[in-house]
Amino acid sequence: MARREDWPARLARYVDAHRDTPFGWGSFDCVLFAAGWVREATGADPTAGLVWTDERSAQRVIKSVGGLRAGVESRLGDPVSAALAWRGDVVLHEMSRRPGLGVCVGAEFAAPSEDDGLMFVPMSAARMAWRV
Repeated sequence: MARREDWPARLARYVDAHRDTPFGWGSFDCVLFAAGWVREATGADPTAGLVWTDERSAQRVIKSVGGLRAGVESRLGDPVSAALAWRGDVVLHEMSRRPGLGVCVGAEFAAPSEDDGLMFVPMSAARMAWRV
């Protein structure tokens, strides 16, 4: 899965478009934010066939794919060290009470916050990354 040539501009637009998007399970959560970026960057939909509407159904979907990491690996391949992440790569973090996904935007990653819009966190908080 190759990135579109104009991915840097697409990444900037994608992040800007979601800065203030309110969190919602099944509408704007960490998996859908990361998957939306993959779709924008490559045209491929890593969440095709997966649907959830609330936290409980999201946890069922995650369990059905073997966990968050296994689910991402099955769609994006083997992870790399977060220290090797490039802009536009998907990252795994553990910022809240559970693992979550974000998108590397340089020295930070962007991820939905359950409080309001996107949070921007130093990449040192990321645990691993997947090339997009």
